[in-house]
Amino acid sequence: MALPMWADDPGTETVKPREYRVWLTPTQAHPIDGVRYDQVPRYPLRREEPAALSADRWAWKIQRTPGVAGRRGGCVVHVWDCEEAPQEAEELDVLAALEVLRRPGAVACGECGADVALGPLA
Repeated sequence: MALPMWADDPGTETVKPREYRVWLTPTQAHPIDGVRYDQVPRYPLRREEPAALSADRWAWKIQRTPGVAGRRGGCVVHVWDCEEAPQEAEELDVLAALEVLRRPGAVACGECGADVALGPLA
């Protein structure tokens, strides 16, 4: 069942209609007199692919830096698609990335904007 709903659009500072789907049990749903239901799907809807582009994803990668002159090495936190981020590194969520930034010697990359995104949270 699709119901009209309203959603804020922060980009344009307006309110737009949005479709909202729910599944009902047979006891909750009953036909309305005078309405045709021959076009209503009777199968589960397929999950839609995420609408966000891959560039809109928020994931983080860690680059380990070697220690110099007997000092301990550190870490650099990168946005997942940063050119400096190691390709083979595991992608982390924001909480894991913030945990890494709390370690001594860890910094956020300034080239990919990780410092801007994570700086206020760290």
